Amino acid sequence: MKNLFFQLSFWNTAFRPFFWFGSLFGIIILSIWLFVLSNIITNPIQVNAIHWHSYEMVFGFTKAIVLGFLFTAVQNWTNSTILKGENLFYLLLFWLLGRFSFYSFGFLGYLSFGFDICSDIFVIYLLYPKLIVPTQKHNRPILYHYVFFTIFHILSALSAYSFLNPEQTLLYIHLSIFVVLFLILIIGGRVVPFFTGVVIQGYSFKRMPNLEIGLLYLPYVFYVSKWFQGFFESSSFGSMSLRIFNGISILALVSFLIGFLLFVANSIRYFSWKPWKSYQRPILWILHLGYFWVCLGFLFYSLSDLNLFPISSAIHSLTVGGLGVFIYGMITRVSLGHTGRTIVASPLTVFAYVVLNLSVIFRVFLPLFNEYKYAYYLSGIGWILCFLIFSIQYSLILFSKRPDGKPS
Repeated sequence: MKNLFFQLSFWNTAFRPFFWFGSLFGIIILSIWLFVLSNIITNPIQVNAIHWHSYEMVFGFTKAIVLGFLFTAVQNWTNSTILKGENLFYLLLFWLLGRFSFYSFGFLGYLSFGFDICSDIFVIYLLYPKLIVPTQKHNRPILYHYVFFTIFHILSALSAYSFLNPEQTLLYIHLSIFVVLFLILIIGGRVVPFFTGVVIQGYSFKRMPNLEIGLLYLPYVFYVSKWFQGFFESSSFGSMSLRIFNGISILALVSFLIGFLLFVANSIRYFSWKPWKSYQRPILWILHLGYFWVCLGFLFYSLSDLNLFPISSAIHSLTVGGLGVFIYGMITRVSLGHTGRTIVASPLTVFAYVVLNLSVIFRVFLPLFNEYKYAYYLSGIGWILCFLIFSIQYSLILFSKRPDGKPS
């Protein structure tokens, strides 16, 4: 019976269970968040509500989707089977058990957090032997960034539990968000122009090796600068930070310059792909649009360092926009392509693409006009609707065998 269970198509590749459970979790956790905001239910968790919301959207929802795509991609790059069957089930189980970290302090909460971190360590354990070999040197940054993700995950939870400075919780969660964004920049930089070239006849784009090298190493500089800025400005050293104008510290100015450089570099890369050529193919333009939100998010985030743009709107342009839109484009495409279906977005999926981008606009720009409630509820309901559409429309695809009989 056990062997029959793990032989189901659902356990053949990581994207099937992680896309499905991740989408359901995204619906549930955001629904709870909206209920808390509207006082329909009392806050069910033991830590700062914003910390909990941020933590679960990053280490719950986003991590699940990223793992689904990451293992699928690495298996293709290395032409080997890394995760399936029983091991895939246990990794998913560890991730699920880690979703109760903040519902109780004490043994059960710490045990849940332990499972969550074990899932990260398991990921590194599985990826390391595949990516450390000489032939995979160009893919090693994937492994390095995931190690950073694990470190920031541990630090964010320890801060939320007050073992470290709780005021630094959002610092580590934000750093984790940027790790995922940089993973998207690496993977997106490969697949977006490739997918476009496969579909658009006569498509070509200018390759810029020096720019690609810069984008490979700039994230590490960004991690260091943001950590120094966040650590000093949220600690007793904050008053010692040298201020230059309007209360802006030198560390904030350095972070602004690096963030703005990321905006410029990624924008040059983005427009070199000629995104306007994808407008007739929704399954393509959603990926280009997701990358556009990443670029715009870097601009807004860099401006927030100079107090020229609200930090909450800047972060959500990167999360709901950059991560949300790009992730939605990838899970719809991967779910079709890797199960042998025709890679064409259905009308309902295109509707979800539009709704999700409207959700980004609502969440990022309505607060600029002090319309916070509309921003929260319109964007939240739009998000829930989009992932509900995915969960319903793609469930049969994710649970069933490929129609062509090939393994998946």
